[in-house]
Amino acid sequence: MKNIVLYGASGFGREVAHIIERINKVSPTYNLLGFLDDGDGFDESTDINGYPWLGKGDWILEHKDDCVCTCTIGFPKVKAAIQRRLTEQGVRFETLITPGAVIGPYTVIGSGCVIYGKVGISVNCVIGDGVLLNTGVLLGHDDVIGDYTTIMTGTAVSGCCKIGSQVNIGGHAYIIPGKKVGDNATIAAGSVVFTNVKAGSTVLGNPAKRMKELE
Repeated sequence: MKNIVLYGASGFGREVAHIIERINKVSPTYNLLGFLDDGDGFDESTDINGYPWLGKGDWILEHKDDCVCTCTIGFPKVKAAIQRRLTEQGVRFETLITPGAVIGPYTVIGSGCVIYGKVGISVNCVIGDGVLLNTGVLLGHDDVIGDYTTIMTGTAVSGCCKIGSQVNIGGHAYIIPGKKVGDNATIAAGSVVFTNVKAGSTVLGNPAKRMKELE
C-alpha cells in the first residue's frame, strides 16, 4: 500500500479522507498517515476523524521519499502556491478518484486532483494539475480544465469548453458548449454562462453577467 498524507485538515480534507477509505474498500491502495495543516490549534494529540495531525506543511519535505501527498485546500490560489512549491522540491502529488466516477477514454488527468463520486467526464478531456471536481460535476467531450481549478457540486460544463487555471466555479452552474473562461475567474453558484468569461472577472446570474463589485 502507498503511504499518503493530506495537506489541509478542514472539511474538504476530512471528505478526502473518506474518499481514501472508499477507495480502500474496493481495492486496498493507500495507507493514510494523517494530515498536515499550517493553522493554529493543532498538536500531537489532535484527532481528525481518526487520523493524527502530523505537523505543518514542510513535514512532507522530510518524508517525500516515503509517501505521496494530496492538497486538500479548496481555494485555487492557495492550493496552486502550495502544490507548485512542493512539487519543485520533489514532493509527489497523488490524484484521488472516488469509486463510481465515470471517466471517458482518451482523457488525461494531471497530478494532485480530487474527483468526487457521481462525476461524469466525457471523452478526450484534458484536466490539469490540482483540479477539484466535486460531487455530480459533468464535463462534456473535449473540455479542457486548467490547473488548480475548483468546480463545485452539480455543475455542468458542456463540450468543447476551455476553462482556465485557478478558476472557481460554484455549485449548479451551467456553461454552454464551446465557451472559454479565463484564468482566475469566478463563476457564482447557479449561474448560466452563455458568453466567454474574461480572466479575473466574476460573473453571476442567468444569463451570467459580470459583477465588478465582487472582484
